[in-house]
Amino acid sequence: MKLLIFLALLKFCFIDGTLVNDGPVFPPPYRPWRTSPPGHLQSLGHQRPPEGPVRPYVDRFLHPVDFWKYHVKDKLPLVYRNAITGSPAIKLWTDDYLLKNYGDLDVLVERKVENRSYSPRRMVLKGFLKQYRKEDIYVVTVLPDAMRPEVQIVPSVLCGTFKTYLQETNLWIGSGGTNSIVHFDADHNIHCLVHGRKDFMMIHHRYYKYLYFKQNVKSKILPEISNSSDPGSGSGYSNLNVRKVDMKKRPMLKRVPWTYATLRAGDCIYIPGGYIHQVRSYNRTISVTTLFSPTSFFNSSGCDDLDIKHLPPMSEAPIHWTYKEGDRTIDLGYKNLMVVRNNLLDPFRENEKRRITFKEFSKVLYKELSDSWQMEADELFRKFIDPEGKGYYTKEDVLNMPIENLKGVARNMEDPAGPLEPAPKIEWEKILEERLAEEEREKQAHMEEMEGRDGADDDEEEIDDEMEDDNDEPMFEDEGDNTGKEQRHKHEEL
Repeated sequence: MKLLIFLALLKFCFIDGTLVNDGPVFPPPYRPWRTSPPGHLQSLGHQRPPEGPVRPYVDRFLHPVDFWKYHVKDKLPLVYRNAITGSPAIKLWTDDYLLKNYGDLDVLVERKVENRSYSPRRMVLKGFLKQYRKEDIYVVTVLPDAMRPEVQIVPSVLCGTFKTYLQETNLWIGSGGTNSIVHFDADHNIHCLVHGRKDFMMIHHRYYKYLYFKQNVKSKILPEISNSSDPGSGSGYSNLNVRKVDMKKRPMLKRVPWTYATLRAGDCIYIPGGYIHQVRSYNRTISVTTLFSPTSFFNSSGCDDLDIKHLPPMSEAPIHWTYKEGDRTIDLGYKNLMVVRNNLLDPFRENEKRRITFKEFSKVLYKELSDSWQMEADELFRKFIDPEGKGYYTKEDVLNMPIENLKGVARNMEDPAGPLEPAPKIEWEKILEERLAEEEREKQAHMEEMEGRDGADDDEEEIDDEMEDDNDEPMFEDEGDNTGKEQRHKHEEL
């Protein structure tokens, strides 16, 4: 009896003991005999078996010093199991709860079929929740300040350089059925699942050349916080069709080893900056990510006093880019503010006492820092760098520059991630009522049309019967028989 119970449980389990009744088996089974070459015209992952799972840490966290030493320094991913299970969001964040408590907040929305050239649109969360299960959309936005107290942050990043370079926290909401493109991102990322399940394929960036990457966007950052071993200090993506890989056109894929991870509510995965990955989801998912900038150094200042067992809410973490209700912009994907400050400090490395005039700034630094400025050099200099009107700035001016001024410089370095104007306050209940009424009208019209067709068929049959009664011998026997067959066939189809 016990053996039968064990076999029944095994039927619903992965090798690591996690249930699979919330989606397909992952990693996909390797069956090279089914296609030639292996994995041809199948989803990514069928072309070769994985090397194994991403290294897990169950019910514990690495101290920031160890996190740096064993994972971040060499850019090796990890999984924290049961990491944020104490977050109120795990139990609270149903659609009804989000609708009631955060429905008026603005979010950025993208299409499920990932397209890096598609610009996100801005809408209220209420509108998204009313339609996302039917529409081809998902939320990827800066986690609103009002929601941050309900999600814990992993303590491995809460001291030293990690804490200084905390970039932003993002909110992801989707109805499932998504497959991301194969890509890498500039920043380190701790991706935590609040609801649902996500599967990750992880590929070391040394195999970049075998993955048919379409582009490699390099950002202009200082050498000491970049890493030459990366495929790039920006982000990049491959144009592979992850749902149906043509192995005859992409034969190099068989050389690429990969590891895997399945996340469920409360689990987190660390994805190093520059590390190639692909993500899949199947049903409703909510996740929160914490981004922090890569550096080639780690300062452990403040780490001795850190309580690694204490998980504070995200509202207590010093995140650079945040969003509160009423903000004009949702600042998604901008440069880390410490990086911006270091950009401005770069000219002082050879001479700390020099003064940078507007002329020097406009001729050299302005051109070096960005090629897509949103503001003219004189206005940028006057508004954010030299608001006192001295005509120059010093190293001390940069070190003491307010956060809002640094944000002003960063925002103008590149195009905004989403629309600047707040989302219109649309009466979604009224729109949905009108949509349902329209569907009901269309349904009624269709039923009336079908009833009309049935009535017309009955009339035609009565006419045929009368003609047969009036004519014992039809003039054209063959044609009459064919006409009768055609009429009966038409009626059967209807």
